[in-house]
Amino acid sequence: MAVPAHVTLAGDLSGEYLVEEVLEDGRLVIRPDTSADAIRRRLDVQPVSREEFESELGHLPQDNEG
Repeated sequence: MAVPAHVTLAGDLSGEYLVEEVLEDGRLVIRPDTSADAIRRRLDVQPVSREEFESELGHLPQDNEG
């Protein structure tokens, strides 16, 4: 499966989009990029490490725990 092309729009519809389809007349059908990476870029956040998570919220349960 080919990776869809990314496009970035400016103006009222600014953001990252994926090219869903290229029509015969050259028009593009696009959709918002809702991948985790795109959302992180939009919000300007980074994933936290396990250590950072546990220091804030406690230890994660193991597979054999409750």
